[in-house]
Amino acid sequence: MLFHNLFGIVILLLGIDSAVHAEHPTLRKWNKFGDLVDTSVPEQQDNSAQEFRYRLPTYIVPLHYDLFLETQVHTGNRSYSGRVNIELDIRQQTKTIYVHSRGLRITSNELYLRNTPTNVTFLETLRYVEDVEREFVIFSIRRAIAPATYTLRLEFEGHLRTDEDGFYISSYRDANGARKYLASTQFQAISARAAFPCLDEPALKATISLNIQHHPSYDAISNMPVSANAGGPGYEVTMFETTPRMSIYLLAFMVSDFLYTENYEAKQRVFARPNAINQTHYPLEAGVRVMNALDEHLGLPFNSYMPKVDQAALTEFSAGAMENWGLCKYREEYLLYEPGVTTYRTQTTITTIIAHEYAHQWFGNVVTNKWWSYLWLNEGFATLYEFMAADMAYPERQYRDLFNVQVVQRVLVTDAEESTRPMTFSRGATFNAILSLFDNIAYSKAGSVLQMFRQLLTEPVWRSVIRAYVERNEFGSVGTDEFVDAMMDVTDDGTDLLPEHVVIEDLVKSWVEQPGYPVLEVRRSYNGDIILSQDRFYSNKIVNDDATHWIIPYTILTAGDPLQNPLEWRWLTSKAVRISSPATNDQWLLANVNQTGFYRVNYDPSNWYMLIEALTNDTTSIPLHSRAQLIDDAFHLARSNRLDLEIALEVLTYVRHEREYPPWEAASRVFTYFNNRMRGLSNYALFQIFVDTLISDVFVTLDVTSVTPDERLLDKYLRQVVSSWACRMGIESCLSDTRIALEREVSGEEPVHPDVADLVYCYGLRTTSTTAFQYLYSKLQASDNRAQRSLLISALGCTIDSEQLSEYLRTAIGSEPQVNYDLEERYYVLTSVLTTREGVDALIQFLMENYSYVASVLGTNILNSLVQAIASRTNTPAEEQMLNTLLVVLDSVLPATAIASAQSTVSRNLAWPSTREGVLLSYFLERFGFQPA
Repeated sequence: MLFHNLFGIVILLLGIDSAVHAEHPTLRKWNKFGDLVDTSVPEQQDNSAQEFRYRLPTYIVPLHYDLFLETQVHTGNRSYSGRVNIELDIRQQTKTIYVHSRGLRITSNELYLRNTPTNVTFLETLRYVEDVEREFVIFSIRRAIAPATYTLRLEFEGHLRTDEDGFYISSYRDANGARKYLASTQFQAISARAAFPCLDEPALKATISLNIQHHPSYDAISNMPVSANAGGPGYEVTMFETTPRMSIYLLAFMVSDFLYTENYEAKQRVFARPNAINQTHYPLEAGVRVMNALDEHLGLPFNSYMPKVDQAALTEFSAGAMENWGLCKYREEYLLYEPGVTTYRTQTTITTIIAHEYAHQWFGNVVTNKWWSYLWLNEGFATLYEFMAADMAYPERQYRDLFNVQVVQRVLVTDAEESTRPMTFSRGATFNAILSLFDNIAYSKAGSVLQMFRQLLTEPVWRSVIRAYVERNEFGSVGTDEFVDAMMDVTDDGTDLLPEHVVIEDLVKSWVEQPGYPVLEVRRSYNGDIILSQDRFYSNKIVNDDATHWIIPYTILTAGDPLQNPLEWRWLTSKAVRISSPATNDQWLLANVNQTGFYRVNYDPSNWYMLIEALTNDTTSIPLHSRAQLIDDAFHLARSNRLDLEIALEVLTYVRHEREYPPWEAASRVFTYFNNRMRGLSNYALFQIFVDTLISDVFVTLDVTSVTPDERLLDKYLRQVVSSWACRMGIESCLSDTRIALEREVSGEEPVHPDVADLVYCYGLRTTSTTAFQYLYSKLQASDNRAQRSLLISALGCTIDSEQLSEYLRTAIGSEPQVNYDLEERYYVLTSVLTTREGVDALIQFLMENYSYVASVLGTNILNSLVQAIASRTNTPAEEQMLNTLLVVLDSVLPATAIASAQSTVSRNLAWPSTREGVLLSYFLERFGFQPA
């Protein structure tokens, strides 16, 4: 599943300063509108007891659901009714049956003994109580029943939810502006119980037969193909084939007037609102390509499990995307593709998200985590294959080359915090406790660790492992042990993988069951020896006596080694060891080549300087992904005081010779950090000269505003990241080129190519007339393409004209007849201005006057997030005074902890110039006197 929220979109909207969004959408796992959950690590003992209290008893096992639902959603009516027959395997004598239910009213119940498949005996109508806190309906049986198969028949009533969870109502505007309603589902993790009474745990798999009654003007779709239709005056009943044995959270259905595009041979369709059906051709093509690639790669064809797969684009879907078996659902901007409008970055997002959800058809659907503590087994595989499968479907785009910079390097930052958790972990069984596990540990870290295992095993062995893992556990549920068993079975045939004293289980669990990751310290004696050691890496401290250790696979490359030759795997299984050096004293040495392992690497200063020399003199002598890794590792090692900051900055300076995107993306994150710290300071100009120097040699080779038909995807990313810094640093040619391109579109001479639209619109606005701002605002109002609307909202926030900023922010509180924003887009408008100090000042003034609207309509958490964003961009005493004035106004609205947090952030920002890091950076910039070429 892809869980998207407003905070993730903030990062997307601010993505103009980086060629890749700060997070891929599949990494965003928070509740909609900032309903933050506690992600601290609780005591495991208390956690287990709390979890047990909310879990179903193990003697009740569902076998089959026969579900009927009736809805009048075509009128906007939220009321619906239903009935369900739950076939239960009761495995011990009992007088109690539990089912899950949330917000439903049960109107009747009957218990039957199932003598044979066609013969049932009525037993009784049951008494029951509702445990609202635990979301149980607890049925009491007068006389204890013996182990056997029973059928619990329930009739119930409910209301379609409005929070995009469970069985919910949403809407869209048709081509004539009329509002049309639809009903859809989102059940992961534990919201099937909000639609109908059921046993809502992932391991409790059952088959499902579904019938839906609806208006004849609407159609119903679900996981399975339609088996029959029936009806009468004013209604129709759509009946679906029975599903395979599956987890209840994967059940999905939708009642709407949507149309679809179809590839009949591939048994794939893409559904969308009628006025967006022309945007479904690319996702259909990508879906077919990705599925074919996965079928071939896994050797387990999808159609051996399910007869079809549909994709549906929804205007309102807070989960972002969901892998329901045979019916994947997406927010529109993550699925629909409009030629001439959709950007290359959005196309990348669409393709990789389709690959993510399709990978789930095996990893999550055929084989499912037995409990949410093993969520990483679902999401880690899907994260890995969202890039691999997309790359297999479109090899010319080199999607695999995005994995390290979009996934590995980002989660290395998160997983270095003291509060991080292991991959296998539970916080309990409540809605928020489970939701909190949908984080970048379950997604990005798990995907990175699985990538490490894949490369360690080699591609053929890895494919055998995952095939064994799926085949052995198909239609079942799994934990870590089942994955380990598959690895052991495949590698026990004589594969020389591990040292004799190490077993697969120890390797896997050292990465899966421990929080954090190690830093591999490589200290050369220059006497023929290397001391290798490992410590847990923390972002803010060094703990040399931490007992945690990992079984670390590593490779070593030395100067002169052919880059195309396979490297030998070596192992560090203890805290430290001395080995012979494969490099002579004057040769550099590189470990963890291409960042295959999930850890950082630090070297002695002499080796660092030899690597810097190699990067500068012959950039391609170091493998591509190792170049990005060296920048990323050096920066974070320096920030944690494990490496002299000057060395990290020297590593960074080589990028003026770099012509590939991944190292530039790593460098851009370093630029962003220091830019945010130095903006507003007296020596900020030195930093601008520094950045100008590093980008200039590359920037002069780029055409900022045009795209060639045969341009590589990674070259588009490169142009975006370098050009955005050129404009951000105020390079005149960048600002003039973007202004001219924008003015040419405004005048009707030539439209801006979508692949450079975000750059041109954003920076072109800063030096052009009010007419261009009005043009882009009108374009936003006329667009019904969600991805384009997000781009335009972001671009409009780039203006530095105070009057335009003020007027633009006020549109966020305009009534619907005045502006056609949905609720989330109103929030996007407020965050879009955070890209400049002028925008921050305008937002402060706006909140001074309109904080009550933000708090009441968007929520206090949103107001708080805006305040914290302002605080993070406050660097000077004058800016602090502006924020403090706002905080006084908000004192009665925000909790004291939120105000204290903002003030603490500002205090750290103001103190930064006199910290070790601030002083060292200033000294470096002053001493080296950079000048652009």
